Amino acid sequence: MEPLWRYMALEWETIAQWFLSLTALAMVWAILRLRQKRMMTSISSEDTYSGDAKNPEELMHPDEQAITELNHLLESKQIDWD
Repeated sequence: MEPLWRYMALEWETIAQWFLSLTALAMVWAILRLRQKRMMTSISSEDTYSGDAKNPEELMHPDEQAITELNHLLESKQIDWD
């Protein structure tokens, strides 16, 4: 005949497994719910976003800093336009 503590240990293991499984399911549910909320928020804010430049005329006339940064970028990629 087996000692009583073996059955009790098995019972506590089962309870712990159920508890951890339910906790994991609750966490997955909460993460998916949060993800769904964020997706719905981003979809509703897309209506106001057009993607256009605020002042496109300024892009036609770059300043000296922009030209210098472009030159550094081209040099780093070893592109020669001459």
